[in-house]
Amino acid sequence: MKKIAFLLVLSSAFMSAQIKTVLSPYGEKVNINLSPPGDNLGNHTATTTLNLNNNDISNIADIYIKKEAQFLDQSGTNTNYFSLKKDNGTFGIYNSLVGSNALSIDETTSKTTVVSAQIPKGTDASLPQKDDIAVSTDANGNVIWKPLVRIKGATMFQFFVRADQNSKFNSAVFNPVSRMENIPYTAPVNGVLYLEANLISTVPDIFLTKSPTVVKTEMAVMVDGTPIGYGSSLITTAPVSTFANKTDLFPATTTIYCQIPVTEGTTYSISVQARTPDQTNGGSYVGLYKGKDSDGGPTAILSSLMGTLVTD
Repeated sequence: MKKIAFLLVLSSAFMSAQIKTVLSPYGEKVNINLSPPGDNLGNHTATTTLNLNNNDISNIADIYIKKEAQFLDQSGTNTNYFSLKKDNGTFGIYNSLVGSNALSIDETTSKTTVVSAQIPKGTDASLPQKDDIAVSTDANGNVIWKPLVRIKGATMFQFFVRADQNSKFNSAVFNPVSRMENIPYTAPVNGVLYLEANLISTVPDIFLTKSPTVVKTEMAVMVDGTPIGYGSSLITTAPVSTFANKTDLFPATTTIYCQIPVTEGTTYSISVQARTPDQTNGGSYVGLYKGKDSDGGPTAILSSLMGTLVTD
């Protein structure tokens, strides 16, 4: 019994040490617990803004936000903010400066829309240069920056020239078409150069010794002096009054397609030549045609040569 009495006295002393009794201004005794139990915020519903006075919140399992979470600028002088919010099925990163989402994700399709995007470095740490293209290196979406000429299968326009004069009239041997002689071309990369020549051959009526007659014109596309593509035209003459263009010139268009493999850094000389193999009843030339259209108005058609590169 003595032990029990001692414990009761000790317990009473301990409890009295945790509770302080004071008198109120009205003479009432008020007990103050000096070691109150921990407060549980879950037992409370806030009716105004909770100010943590710049203290952190830690050890959080989940956060549920019904409107938005705003992120202010740390500088303090910039009052603009970004926020996270979801509205009508769209999750967005909102930019208060422009008043709209910088990024939006549709909850139904998971499609992501960004106002602007940039990739400052490729996965190989390469820096983009002007007009470079981001190229995927694998199925995971890793990209590197490359100029267009370094992308396999890229198709690039290389050059385009037009004739401003004609080849020699009625020449039995091949001779150059104006502005299409020894065109220098240096390949920027390995690939295949595709050439398209649209050539206008013309038979002047005043040089015909027999009408009607047929005049053949032969054309060739040459690289470094070697023909790589041929074409020809057969022009049947007729009385001027019955010919469609109502002039003393009988034109025809011939298109030649050809190609040649090219090596990076190598320079090639490209030419277009023409001739009239048979001068018996008339002659021809290749270059440009100036005549009249079906309504009698002036018209001009120029021979042309275009080069297009497909990279390896």
